[in-house]
Amino acid sequence: MSLFQRISWLRVALAWGVFALFMLVLVTGQALTGTAPLHWRPLVLGPLLYGLIGLLLTPLVFRLATRFNLTAPAGRARWLPYLLVHAGASVGITILYRSLYLGALHLTGTLGGPLSWQLVLASVNVWIPIYWMVLFVAYALDYHDKWQHRNLDAVRLEMQLVQAQLLALKQQLNPHFLFNTLNAIATLIGDEPRKAQRMTAKLGEFLRMVLDHSEAQQVPLAHELRFIELYLEMEQLRFSDRLVVTYEVSPTALAALVPHLLLQPLVENAVRHGLSAGGRGELHIQADRREGKLVLEVRDSGPGPLPAGPRGVGLTNSEQRLRALYGEHFVLALRPAPGQGTAVHLELPFLT
Repeated sequence: MSLFQRISWLRVALAWGVFALFMLVLVTGQALTGTAPLHWRPLVLGPLLYGLIGLLLTPLVFRLATRFNLTAPAGRARWLPYLLVHAGASVGITILYRSLYLGALHLTGTLGGPLSWQLVLASVNVWIPIYWMVLFVAYALDYHDKWQHRNLDAVRLEMQLVQAQLLALKQQLNPHFLFNTLNAIATLIGDEPRKAQRMTAKLGEFLRMVLDHSEAQQVPLAHELRFIELYLEMEQLRFSDRLVVTYEVSPTALAALVPHLLLQPLVENAVRHGLSAGGRGELHIQADRREGKLVLEVRDSGPGPLPAGPRGVGLTNSEQRLRALYGEHFVLALRPAPGQGTAVHLELPFLT
């Protein structure tokens, strides 16, 4: 696409309007400091004609700038012929500019003398720099337009990369969860077929909700908690009365957007650790809004976090997803829970 097609002609008109105003102030100042009487008609008409004729000739300069582009690779290879073309055009268009200007003054009776070629050519050298000024403005606008497009393309590529990374991480989570759930169903089929049927129905409902939001990277916390409720109902069917789940959720937090399936691997880890010591396991899920942040916490009653060691798949993927979405504006911390157990503490920007 040529520069002529991309340019905002309203801005060009505004620029020539500013130029005409500058010339008006200049000639008025000169007239006021002189001794000759003031004639307001030529005083005002002259700068207006400067701006109007400059505006009309600007498309021609921009066409030449596009056709003989000194900044393009072909123009840099043939810079001397192109430069000579612009040198000739600067003289020719300046003569045309002066001819139109003086002709308009002659037709309006404000020229103050006869129209002649000598008068047209008298100050051509003074006005030739105007052509080069417009030419350089054309290249500056072209460079700015290309710079904006490069930035937009870079942003689009970065967004596509982030989306691809998020999708890859999300797809790692789903098979991990499905493997564990299907393994639990297979275990129950022989001993407790009714529980296996109920768990299969719960799994079907859970997967339907996941598929309904398969393209969503973020969902309201209320939806995410519903996913977790379904998952924990399946786990409670599996472990009967060994798993106790409690919720402490502030209504003001429910509208906050969170990464889809963010809590599921964290809750899955909490269930496994909470029941690892045998006997009854307790799981507590907390959500609140504090100082413009969404604060989430998943606590279990297990033996507590290990002193050191690599994080598991669930925590690692969760951290990578959060970093892709929020940069460094999040907190994901593993700490001892009050009394006994492990707490996963999350702080996210509160977005709706």
